[in-house]
Amino acid sequence: MDLTALHRIAEERSSDWARSGVRWDVIDGPLTDKPAAWLIFNKGDEIGQLTVWVSGEAEMDWGTPEHGGARHYDCDSPDALRACVRDLESALRVT
Repeated sequence: MDLTALHRIAEERSSDWARSGVRWDVIDGPLTDKPAAWLIFNKGDEIGQLTVWVSGEAEMDWGTPEHGGARHYDCDSPDALRACVRDLESALRVT
């Protein structure tokens, strides 16, 4: 998985997120044998994070200190990654 795709998807969605009151950031991890990038959402007291590894594996975590969830994905394309981002939006009721 090309991790720059996460940056492109975030840029595509950024105006919608701003309208929904979401603060977000994409963070690139250190260069290792399995690089990763993180999309982090903050909306009120809710937090969401999508971690994507170059292998295509992805982990999504979301919620509040009292309630939340997690999900695992295997992404093989930018469209699959886009679907993961939509799931995070849905979990946090962003759109």
